[in-house]
Amino acid sequence: MRLFFGLSLPDDVRAVTRACAESAALSIPGRYPPAENHHVTLAFLGEVPPERLPAARDVLARCAAAFPAPTLTLQGFGCFGRRENAILILRVRSEPPLEPLHNRLVRALAQADLPADPGPFSPHITLARHAALPDALPACLPVSFTATQAHVFLSARDTAGVLRYTPLETVPFARARAEN
Repeated sequence: MRLFFGLSLPDDVRAVTRACAESAALSIPGRYPPAENHHVTLAFLGEVPPERLPAARDVLARCAAAFPAPTLTLQGFGCFGRRENAILILRVRSEPPLEPLHNRLVRALAQADLPADPGPFSPHITLARHAALPDALPACLPVSFTATQAHVFLSARDTAGVLRYTPLETVPFARARAEN
């Protein structure tokens, strides 16, 4: 099973990311995944045997329980890689910052003998791969939301060959648990 830890988007925020992707696709060629896949990755595990899913969930639950529910703000377009073959993203700012949570997750995964990609970490939402970017990127209005829970996602292709990200496990953040 190919797994990662991440944050899903509320429907209203996903509508914004969908609109940003659709707007970008008008002038930026690239491979755009379904908007249902839009998320913020916290840590990428990679291939994990199915019997280790409970251990992965426990790592995420322990780390999320010690971290306040973050407020995320989409800050506009950005990219990774070369402009002629880039990954088009929406940059994400978080309060509190997500990097300490990412680092804690990577350490806890190593202690649990689970795989983890250790770095570098830059919170974002991927809009397109293999994008040919113009000199100037379009604008996208900032939008904020609070993530009250994190997920263990499965990354797998559906019967049509489309890559889908499916939440398998959900755990609350500290503040979300305290408010309930």
